[in-house]
Amino acid sequence: MQVREILSIALFGTLLGACGSGTSSATPSGTAKMSVSLVDAPSSGYLEVNVDVQTVQIAGSDGWVVLGTPNKVVNLLALTGGVAETLVKDVPIREGHYGQMRLVLGPNNTVKLLDGTVHPLKVPSGQQSGVKLTVNFDVQAGTTSDIFIDFDAHKSVFVHEAGASGKYIMRPTVRAYDRMMTGSISGTLTVAGASTPLPNAVVTAQTVGTTGPSVARSTTTNAAGHYVLDLLPRDFTYYVVSQPVLYDLATAPTASYGPKASGPLAISATTPTATFDAAFSLAAGAGAVTGAITPAAILPQVDMVQARLPLTAGSSTQTLIVRTVPATVSSSSENYALTVLPVTLPDTTYSLVVERRSLDVSGNDVVQVGKIVDVLVFPDTTTTANLSAPVPPP
Repeated sequence: MQVREILSIALFGTLLGACGSGTSSATPSGTAKMSVSLVDAPSSGYLEVNVDVQTVQIAGSDGWVVLGTPNKVVNLLALTGGVAETLVKDVPIREGHYGQMRLVLGPNNTVKLLDGTVHPLKVPSGQQSGVKLTVNFDVQAGTTSDIFIDFDAHKSVFVHEAGASGKYIMRPTVRAYDRMMTGSISGTLTVAGASTPLPNAVVTAQTVGTTGPSVARSTTTNAAGHYVLDLLPRDFTYYVVSQPVLYDLATAPTASYGPKASGPLAISATTPTATFDAAFSLAAGAGAVTGAITPAAILPQVDMVQARLPLTAGSSTQTLIVRTVPATVSSSSENYALTVLPVTLPDTTYSLVVERRSLDVSGNDVVQVGKIVDVLVFPDTTTTANLSAPVPPP
């Protein structure tokens, strides 16, 4: 027996589906089974991001139920390229509707920087109310649901030096999926005219809504330039976007390529997979944008800055996200830096926007998008652009 789609994108409040999905299993009447695994999107800014997962819980009509107690530290950055960490396996669960999940974390959360130093990682509410996922999940008896939680470290770790909060904080960006109700997009990225593979290039699957583009999933290419964007919820149309940047062993950029996007790729039950290959040319030039964000984020607020560009996407043009970086708070000021942005001579106009996240009184994520600012970027120069961030309601 199968049921329909189960979980929603959490912490951004965008629902992916209304029901559950599963495979038949020999379980008692009125009982189903559930497995929960952890995966991650890539991040180039750290060697390790370690989270201390103590308990996995789910909430239904009878309140919170403990699915399992993994009690283990997981390096999120090891969970890319199809690697997953099982948190609970085939746990019996009552049939019915479930509206929330959460991961309760322990104290042993750390981040390992590129220089090899290890620092404590503070997770607001992670050890108290837990990392919450708002879900919409209907479980039917006799089914097994395989849930995958995408814990996006790149969008979750921030430098925040204000007060006694500690230098590094984590505000988790988390999405949850039922593998039975997802599809994938794969392909290979190469250098134009040479067929040389582009390794370690960030590739994203983006959707476009009324408020603009949003990244649904991201990954990096392997040594052969191949990528797989898996766990893409069905019944959505995606654009695959990449703007490869090559770095040396000291993480200094050595080459920046012009961005490219696919045409619209619909993932559905009848077409669960799609392919997009692309060849990239070196950018004619590269520039940077830096600036301040006001008002500065105050914990538990955190900010991400997006750089957007109109790109040819099949037979039309779509404004899509080329780069995303976290902002840095020091004392009472907040700053960001977007580097090696490709420029088509003589200049390129980027649209920049701040996405501010906070927690409400119940510990749920609140997300607001600031005013879009158009910035002219020239090659071999750094442009200053100060941005305004929205202030989420209490």
